[in-house]
Amino acid sequence: LLTTKDSSNNTEKKNNEKGHSEESKTSQVRRRIKRFLFKEFLAQEGKLYEMPKYNGPNYLGSSNCPFPMNPYFKAQPPLSDTFKEVVWDMFMQGSTIREIGTKMGISLKRVEAILKLKKLEKDMIAQGLTIQRNFTSHMEKMLGARSILSEELSDTLPQVGRPKFYLTDEGETFKPEDAAKILKRPTLAVLEERKLREELVRPFSLEEKTNELQGAVEIGYNEELKNKRFTFRFKNVGKNPGIVIREKDGRLLKVDNASIGKSIHLIN
Repeated sequence: LLTTKDSSNNTEKKNNEKGHSEESKTSQVRRRIKRFLFKEFLAQEGKLYEMPKYNGPNYLGSSNCPFPMNPYFKAQPPLSDTFKEVVWDMFMQGSTIREIGTKMGISLKRVEAILKLKKLEKDMIAQGLTIQRNFTSHMEKMLGARSILSEELSDTLPQVGRPKFYLTDEGETFKPEDAAKILKRPTLAVLEERKLREELVRPFSLEEKTNELQGAVEIGYNEELKNKRFTFRFKNVGKNPGIVIREKDGRLLKVDNASIGKSIHLIN
């Protein structure tokens, strides 16, 4: 009986040792595979991070492709905060939106966006809030912020339908005015003149542009209505005008009645 017990104990020990040895071999093989894949990564895509650059992005793809699986998305570096401060100073000195866009080489929509964000920043500073300057500078280095940009002042292309073809003789001159007559649409010069006239009749007002954000008051919250993509805005155009905003985080905001009259035309 003693011999039988000893032999059974020895068998269990051998089985346990065999199991541990197999597990250790399996873990060693996994480590070798991971080590091989890591060295292969360092020799190819990861070689960039051996000597990373500190004045721009270090994407896995190309210099302007942050998502390797989507090479068609090309990220453009943002404008620096110094550039935005220059735009703000020019506006405060009396320059119009078009003058700033023409001189700085940026579109009118971009000028308006910069001024709206700068206005909110200045208001936060006046309220005693701390602005994260260090975070801004580090993000500018990481993304390669620039201070020079060249783009059109505005996009004035009309809505078009299916392509249309018109046959002309080889020696016949065909001008934009002729194309406009065939398509029954105004020329680009006419569209630009209309837009310029609208700017003169209704000039840019920074107070009106930021009034909606400043006058928003939280009136409710629903966690079930959270979403990651959309912010919904509802406008009442009846006798009691008002604006209600459903944020992505589920908050329900209502624009202050005092600011509705100035900002309601912005959400048409």
